[in-house]
Amino acid sequence: MVSVPDLRSASPRAWRDAADDALSAAKHCEEIGTFAREDVARTIEKQWVSDAGLAARRTFVKHAEDYEAAHLALRELCRVYDDLADEIEAAQRDLNSALGYAKDHELTVDDSGRVAHSKPVASGKGDDSQSEPVRHAQGIIEGALSRATKADTTASAALRTIRGLTEISDPKLVKEALKKNSPLAIALRLTGAPDGPHPINVSPAQLAAVERAARETGMSKTLLLSILWQEQQWYQNYDKDGRGLLPSIGRMFNWTLQQTIKPDKSLGITHMKLGTARKVMADNRDVFTAADGTYLGDLSDAQLTKYIEENPNEDIRLSAYYLQQLQKNPYGSDTDKQLFVLYAADTPDVREKNEQYGDDSDHRGGDIKTRGENWDKLQPRLEDAKAWEALSDEEREKALAQLEGATPKGHSFTIDPIYGGDTPGTGTGEPEPGTPSPEPGKSPTPPSSGGNDDDGGGGGGGDKKPTEPSPGLTPRPSATG
Repeated sequence: MVSVPDLRSASPRAWRDAADDALSAAKHCEEIGTFAREDVARTIEKQWVSDAGLAARRTFVKHAEDYEAAHLALRELCRVYDDLADEIEAAQRDLNSALGYAKDHELTVDDSGRVAHSKPVASGKGDDSQSEPVRHAQGIIEGALSRATKADTTASAALRTIRGLTEISDPKLVKEALKKNSPLAIALRLTGAPDGPHPINVSPAQLAAVERAARETGMSKTLLLSILWQEQQWYQNYDKDGRGLLPSIGRMFNWTLQQTIKPDKSLGITHMKLGTARKVMADNRDVFTAADGTYLGDLSDAQLTKYIEENPNEDIRLSAYYLQQLQKNPYGSDTDKQLFVLYAADTPDVREKNEQYGDDSDHRGGDIKTRGENWDKLQPRLEDAKAWEALSDEEREKALAQLEGATPKGHSFTIDPIYGGDTPGTGTGEPEPGTPSPEPGKSPTPPSSGGNDDDGGGGGGGDKKPTEPSPGLTPRPSATG
């Protein structure tokens, strides 16, 4: 969510200047493409009648297509920048108007956009007239911040698509990719990002468990997937199905720690402490009672630890109900991002800063700032992966075939959503002039998706409790620790 300082400091003029530059480049590409196709290629066709002349003409026609594709991409870039500038300017006008109104009525507006009286309001007669200015200013500010956030999200998705167009020289495919949320556009956003967040390495069974838990509790799928991504233990990146040797060792290691030197060790793939799990079960006794009448909360610590470590689908369900609990206290839990932060540390300090700063991570500190930044980094990749998942098999196959046709023979690529498994593809297009193809039988080394060495504290207080020290104050311990 865009904050008040973000919107006030935004510079639409800079985006308009960038749009002008993109438009100039687009016109230049259009002129060169037209010259290559209509002048040079036609002249060669008439004056150089031979196989060599035919090959030369094909080369210039190919150059014309390259420039036409670049022209289309740059035109789209210009449109994206101009649209973003328009929306931000409109949002800024609304925000500045509301801030002026708030000042005139002695109201305060915090960074998250929350409006309040700057002086205590006397109770009794006149309360309605006192609260009306707050409601009026609040409504305008919320609308302005929402408009700016939507514009930012839309532009970000468009720019990720345009980045992928650098690998496509067929104007027809470029036009296809520029259709809003076309399968090809989604596929392009999921290729060529080796420096992105590590994948959510869980099995299809766990992804299905996320869907069930989301429906059962009303928690969003995005939030549950983000928790899984953040709380993955190191061994999951070696065996996503969780049945290999390393996951088994990891579970045994966790069980041993919990039983011996570290009884408050976070457990399972969602990093939940045993005490937190017991509280969630106690508050939802009927939900965590087995068909045979066994209440899971009656298990011993050793039995429950083993159960959590060996039943990742139940870990996900526990986490969903824990998030539901966190949301019951509305203070500082308005959004998925705020719940994502509270999952790690539900303390009065964190809730207070959630309420004060909203979804803005810039003003946060310590592990909370890092966790908030992780959320921001993850969301675009997660939204693209969800869009890819929502396509039909036929739509995904068509997008894969289109990318293969746009990729030179012998070269490969990978459609790599952050969850659900990647899809490799091998080029079937014409080889690039002067670019050697890989040796037969060999393929380029795929980019590393990056491992996850984050053993950070989640699930109601992990091993490292995120804290936000205030000057002169000692951080409060996690309420769920």
